[in-house]
Amino acid sequence: MVSLSAWAGSAGPLDTRALIALARAAVESEVRCGSPPHIVAKTPPRAVFVTIERKAKVLGCRGALECRTRSLEEEVVLAARAAASHDPRYRPLTQRDLADFLVTVTVVERLEPLDRIESLGPADGLVLKSGGRTGVVLPWEGKDPKVRLEWAYKKAGVPVGAACELSRMKAERMRG
Repeated sequence: MVSLSAWAGSAGPLDTRALIALARAAVESEVRCGSPPHIVAKTPPRAVFVTIERKAKVLGCRGALECRTRSLEEEVVLAARAAASHDPRYRPLTQRDLADFLVTVTVVERLEPLDRIESLGPADGLVLKSGGRTGVVLPWEGKDPKVRLEWAYKKAGVPVGAACELSRMKAERMRG
């Protein structure tokens, strides 16, 4: 069980260790078919993505640009469990994957309109919206802005060059 009671009511910086521990516990509980981690603290909800890697290879990544729960902690648990077993691009994690996995929690701070793709830095995420479809490239996923734009089109499932709206994602990224 992960207790985050010391974090309750905090309006300051995010507790990186607590969020990483919560995401790891959620991944482990999903893989072992256990109950989700018990959440004591309830920080106001924020949009979150959780990425799971093992030996520098992505095993799953899930999240949302909008909050789906009542707290940041619940968002982390929801995204982590989905990344472990419900990312259609990857097979569900097995107990063997738990030996040495790494999680990255990306907490979305804000989206800003993006006029020039060349101004996108590696620490910025990219959100592409086109015809009701959305493609998200998280911060530090690649460096070249043009390649990242191609990835966003692919993730959205729309042809490269289709009319779209682009946004720069500012986010806090935690790994552990």
